[in-house]
Amino acid sequence: MEKEIAIASETERVEDIGLPYGKALQGDARGLRRFYQDKPADALFDPITAYKDTVFHIAAQRKGSKEALRVLLRMVPQTRRLELLKMKNIQGNTILHEVASTGNVEDADSLITKLSSSKGPTVADELETGEIRKQILGVRNNLGETPLFRAAEFGNTEMVKYLVQQAEEIGNLHDHYRRDDGVTILHSAVIGQHFGTAIWLLNKDQQLATYKDRNGKTILHLLAKMPTAFKSTTPMIRLKAFIYSCFPSHSDDDNEAGLLSSSQNNDLEYDKLSEIHHLLKRYVDSKMNQTICKYLAKGWVTLGDIWTSKKTHTLAVKLVEKLVRADASLCVALAHTPEQDSTICLEGEVKEEAETKTEEGSTNLALSERRSKSPDTPLLIAASTGIMEIVRLILERYPQAVELVNQNGQNILHVSILHRRFNIYELVKKEKKEAVKRLVLGIDNDGYTIMHHAAVTTYYHGGSKPTPALQLQEELTWFKNVEKRIPHPYTMHRNKENHTAKELFDKQHEEQLKQAQEWVKNTCQSSSTVAVLIAGVVFAAAYTAPGGFHAQSGRPVLLTTEKPLYSFFTVMDIAGLASSLTAVVVFLSILTSSLEQQQFARTIPRKMSIGFTSLFFSVTATILTFTATIFLVVHLEKKWTTSLTYAAALLPICVFALFQFPLYYLFFQAAVTSILDFMKKILPGSWTSSND
Repeated sequence: MEKEIAIASETERVEDIGLPYGKALQGDARGLRRFYQDKPADALFDPITAYKDTVFHIAAQRKGSKEALRVLLRMVPQTRRLELLKMKNIQGNTILHEVASTGNVEDADSLITKLSSSKGPTVADELETGEIRKQILGVRNNLGETPLFRAAEFGNTEMVKYLVQQAEEIGNLHDHYRRDDGVTILHSAVIGQHFGTAIWLLNKDQQLATYKDRNGKTILHLLAKMPTAFKSTTPMIRLKAFIYSCFPSHSDDDNEAGLLSSSQNNDLEYDKLSEIHHLLKRYVDSKMNQTICKYLAKGWVTLGDIWTSKKTHTLAVKLVEKLVRADASLCVALAHTPEQDSTICLEGEVKEEAETKTEEGSTNLALSERRSKSPDTPLLIAASTGIMEIVRLILERYPQAVELVNQNGQNILHVSILHRRFNIYELVKKEKKEAVKRLVLGIDNDGYTIMHHAAVTTYYHGGSKPTPALQLQEELTWFKNVEKRIPHPYTMHRNKENHTAKELFDKQHEEQLKQAQEWVKNTCQSSSTVAVLIAGVVFAAAYTAPGGFHAQSGRPVLLTTEKPLYSFFTVMDIAGLASSLTAVVVFLSILTSSLEQQQFARTIPRKMSIGFTSLFFSVTATILTFTATIFLVVHLEKKWTTSLTYAAALLPICVFALFQFPLYYLFFQAAVTSILDFMKKILPGSWTSSND
């Protein structure tokens, strides 16, 4: 009997937890009212989850209709409303914390003004002085976050506006700026990529731009490590890029929130556009286009994601502009000075094993420790991640920042070359021509010139090309381009490990060279086999004329009756044979070559391009020869049969082109580039220098 009573009691307790939990998640206001109307008031305050959430916490977390929370609030006795507002779950979150995370301003207003202003018998004096509201807004969770901080963390801009207004009326807004681990409210918004919220907060208080976390990092430091937040570091295929350009850079919601100015001339993607492009931009940002884009974005998730990305990129650039203007320390943040001068070292120094314990040595050690703790400047971090927007805006505002070096004595050219950020390298070379003349002479603390950094593969991740041969060709081209920028004596400079840049390049790319050689051999063997098979087929077809031969003259029968089509058959057959044999010769010449490193810069890509062109043409000619044979032998009268035959004949060509054209295009591009470089060398005059 006692066991049955215990089971019944346990079942009732589970129902008391499970039923309100389910109804609160569903937003069932009527169900919650029926469940709690016959229960004591204490039942409303009982935890119903493992995280000690009450039914109020669950109802507050639900987005959408908030009728359930309002019904529950009306059921709380006036004498216990202050207790309700301070009640926390296991994470330290109050109901206002949960409401702030969902962004429902009406519920927040109900909790702060209406609920807290209902005078109880013991707190009337405190309510009159606003102490209760101050306590409600200032309650911190286990992380030290106030409701305002949590609203910014979740990017609820309207909630942030409301809570800022409330906080300013009753106390100091700065009390909400940091949580216990030193992260500021602006850091939190940027970490979540809620740039609209961050812009509003920055407009409210410009000093937030200079705030740092415990690691000494400002907001710009965070943004410099967010490549996905900027267009320049977001890879797009051409179709996606076209769709991206058709979407407006902002929406009506952004304009209403005051996050964007009416003119977007500062958008980097519209820099220096022609009048026609300005007209196109006006249409793209027009209200009509915004309306069309809204409907398209709702119907297609992919289009919605593209538009969201563009708005994020626009807001990120806008935020960077404000941060750069507000933080003047960027122009004087010479936190690191180079230890190595620009003296060329032609012979490595002997390293001393013994450590000196002089006062000077202790000072250098302390300086080194300080440097290791201080972060790099946002400019150099952005250069390492390839974010052109940040680099350009900082250099435009503070031109002298181009001289900054990091703790290793590396300037912006060292960093961009080391991390293979070609866009940053070209930007600095184009915008800071005079400064580049000095920067290329820089030698870092390890004795590395910019050529040494071009040789190092520490941050190399395969480049932008798909095959080992093209990847090695890309590395060789990059190394040669950097070599052109540096005075010749510096090419012989040795680092502290006694390596020249060329020696370091050869050492670092040994494995890549082996992979490239293996790939070229396998590709040439496979391609030459296919070319030989094609040559055999078309050679046999030349002596097996469609329709046979005349017994007396020995001439093809169809040559007299179907002369144009038979001539086409003959031409395609000869072309297929010639091109396939050409491909065989080219691939054999590659296989018999030494495949040395320097050959991958020009010779091998050029030969591979010729070989692939010949092979592709031979396949096309063979298919066309086969098609001509079908039409010569089988006389098709119906149009649909003829069309079907054409389609069947063209299908292999299309499939071959679909899978092989991208690779062929890359080799063809490499071959054309090498030819143009050769022409630059032999052409007279200053044509070459004008194109540098």
